[in-house]
Amino acid sequence: MKTDKKFFVWLGVTIFGSLGAAAALYFLLQRFDEMRAFWRVVTSALRPVVVGGALAYLLCPVAKFLERQFRRVKFLSPIARLLSVLFSVIFAFGVVGLFCALILPQLTGSIKGLVTDLPKMLEGQLTRLGTYLESDNETAGAVMQMVSSVEISLAGWIKSNLFSTVSTLAGSVLSVGSALVNLVVSVIVAVYLLLDRERYLAQLKKLLYAVSRNGRFNRIVLETARQTNQIFSGFISGKLLDSLIVGVICFLCLTVLKMPYVLLVSVIVGVTNIIPMFGPFIGAVPSAFLILLVSPAKCLVFLIFIVALQQVDGNIIGPRILGNSTGLSALYVTVAMLLFGKLMGFVGMIVGVPLFATLYYIIKRLAEYSLRQRDMPVDTLEYVGDMGETEAEEEPGQE
Repeated sequence: MKTDKKFFVWLGVTIFGSLGAAAALYFLLQRFDEMRAFWRVVTSALRPVVVGGALAYLLCPVAKFLERQFRRVKFLSPIARLLSVLFSVIFAFGVVGLFCALILPQLTGSIKGLVTDLPKMLEGQLTRLGTYLESDNETAGAVMQMVSSVEISLAGWIKSNLFSTVSTLAGSVLSVGSALVNLVVSVIVAVYLLLDRERYLAQLKKLLYAVSRNGRFNRIVLETARQTNQIFSGFISGKLLDSLIVGVICFLCLTVLKMPYVLLVSVIVGVTNIIPMFGPFIGAVPSAFLILLVSPAKCLVFLIFIVALQQVDGNIIGPRILGNSTGLSALYVTVAMLLFGKLMGFVGMIVGVPLFATLYYIIKRLAEYSLRQRDMPVDTLEYVGDMGETEAEEEPGQE
């Protein structure tokens, strides 16, 4: 009787929960636009927290190293954590400040020179184009028609979008103040997380054990979290070092080749190199355009150099620095960049590879667990062979 009563209680709870979930889903679908607007408000409000968490994650290795050093000094040991966090934040701002102090003046000079020389460059290229068109009347007519069409389109755009563009620029100026406030809040959040990082991690672990009573599942979740941390930390630190090396090599080689705007181009190539695989080529597009305005011949040399640099970075520098931090093949890296780049934009192209590597690790563990349960081999090489032949054969590992 008690068993029947317990069965009906669980049945009632299940039915009630299913009806509640269906009602909640119907409510969300009916108010999808309102829920999406609410979600945007929530994400906008929590953006400083997310940025602060990312900043704390990047500074955590520095803080741990400094804390170990401060604890070696007896009278500093009681405040080692506070000093380590303080100097970590100072270190971060110092690196950014040093970068700006070294790069911005030269970048400003390069941009000023570009703005000053751009009219002359364009005039020279137009003169060459005019000389060429004088000898070909048909081509000249087509080009003049194209120029006229562009002029009409530009005039129409100015009439229809000028005021909206001015309003957008005004809004951008106002958003700078909001961005500064968010930056301050992000730094404060990062400091809080660094000061009590063990306690916040312990709270997450406590929540996991409170929700799940399955010890094996809990161990798998914690192991996956550790593997994720290893993938992200290895990828981020390695990619930053790789981009720095590529930027320095680019600067030295372009200096030897006597290219224009050496520092500006090197910074563009170094920064875009953070994007896996296609980074140097993405940075090469604006850089090649700048060099093309000065000399088409040097632009061709620069493009050849970028291809060679990408090959050296992709086959020598990158693999030695990154090692097996992600464990993804070139195909999976491409898929990760396309997928997360579409979902998250530029940030997705950078963090998409470690995110995809984490998903790959989880799926791999689940697949291997399923194969072991069926006494089948987990080594991929065991499954290499002609698909047409293996269809008629028994499953690997079974008699």
